[in-house]
Amino acid sequence: MDRIVACFDEGAGADSAIGDYAAWAAERLRAPLTLLHVLERHSPPGGNYSGQIGPGSREQLLEKMTEEDAREARRARDERREMLEALKARLGQEGPGITTEQRLGELAPELAEICSAHDLVVVGRCGHQHEQQASQGVIGDHLEELAQHLPSPLLVAPSTFRAPARVMVAFDGSERGLEQIAALGEQGWLRDVECHLVHVAEPPDESGVRRAAELLQEKGIAAQSVSLEGDVRRKLPGYVAEHDIDLTVMGAYGHGSLVRWLKGSTTRRLLESIHSAILLMR
Repeated sequence: MDRIVACFDEGAGADSAIGDYAAWAAERLRAPLTLLHVLERHSPPGGNYSGQIGPGSREQLLEKMTEEDAREARRARDERREMLEALKARLGQEGPGITTEQRLGELAPELAEICSAHDLVVVGRCGHQHEQQASQGVIGDHLEELAQHLPSPLLVAPSTFRAPARVMVAFDGSERGLEQIAALGEQGWLRDVECHLVHVAEPPDESGVRRAAELLQEKGIAAQSVSLEGDVRRKLPGYVAEHDIDLTVMGAYGHGSLVRWLKGSTTRRLLESIHSAILLMR
């Protein structure tokens, strides 16, 4: 990975688990880390300006609204800058460097402008204002929006950080899946962790998942290969819970297909049912 980009909304604090997962990934992948806040353009402030009519009043009203917009934007920008700097100080300067960046616009288009397929984007499951609902399976619409705009893999962070010690890779048995597993091993995702390669099919097919395990073995990575029969929407979340998995890796094949994948009931069910960290591969 060329760099890690961690994204924070207006409700994030310096204790956000997104920062911890991003720092963990940066250390593991030996990549620099950028802490990013995108200040979204809001509609004019909600003050009550009704009844203000008269000669030149429209121009005066627009000027007043513009001034208030500017003050609010500066205040929000300064608050978020302080938060980013506090988070940077908390994460420390060990390993790859940490930088902060602020941009004005919408999150997905801004990320599409600055990120490539060789970057990792780290986001929360939902906005910080909905963090309590995240444990109930709520996921934000931003995941689908990011999938539509970004070529980058996504690391979806839960609200509480737990350094991944047990990783499950959901393997679909395809050649593309083997390529992604090889990339996971080369990039460092599976270094010094307990790795589970899990394939769900009807009927089960053990040959493909054994081949994937052998591929990792050649790279010095030991992995448990598991072939399950049944509905992937139930089997994978059940396996995550039973084995206390910290990070689930799921693949996607190409830019457009990830959009369809996220829109599909299977993947949305998995995102809603698996509450630990999830890595969405390209």
